[in-house]
Amino acid sequence: MKNRILFSAAMLLFVSFDVQAGVFETGTGYSYRQSSYNGGAYTRMKSWNASFGYFFTRDSEVEFVYQDSTTDEFVPNVQDIRYRDRVYSLNLVYHFFSEGDPVRPYVRTGVGQLNRDATGTYTGGFSPAGRLDQVTVIGGLGIKAKIIGQFSIRAEATSYLTGGSIATWQDNIALSVGGAFYF
Repeated sequence: MKNRILFSAAMLLFVSFDVQAGVFETGTGYSYRQSSYNGGAYTRMKSWNASFGYFFTRDSEVEFVYQDSTTDEFVPNVQDIRYRDRVYSLNLVYHFFSEGDPVRPYVRTGVGQLNRDATGTYTGGFSPAGRLDQVTVIGGLGIKAKIIGQFSIRAEATSYLTGGSIATWQDNIALSVGGAFYF
């Protein structure tokens, strides 16, 4: 019941009667994070994404996003693991303010397919499960700043909700910066 209410509320955000001729958007983003710990341990994450969207109203967009991430986790004598995640998602994006404004915040909601490959070893020679395929719910916030008429830079935070539960929003967050081109 709770998920139905959240879904219904999200869909209301995308209802708009101000229809326009279709505008397409292509975008890309990149993210890098590294944490170093005592004794040479570290976690390193590199991620990039590409998107293609279609504005079916002035404020509402449907988009396809591909994200490719690699995470390395190393703790001497404990683990040396690499995860490669690929997420394919279909999202609805709602933009606030008017399309002519220099800055436009937006929200994103959608559904995606996560394909994870894991390699490496744990203490004792154990290995992680080699492959994980899972459906995921996606939620995000972002902002686009117009540089010139057909190009914006963007910054966004996207969460991949484990099992579709909003309570897991903080478990899988990706922050990225990138650009968007409109045609």
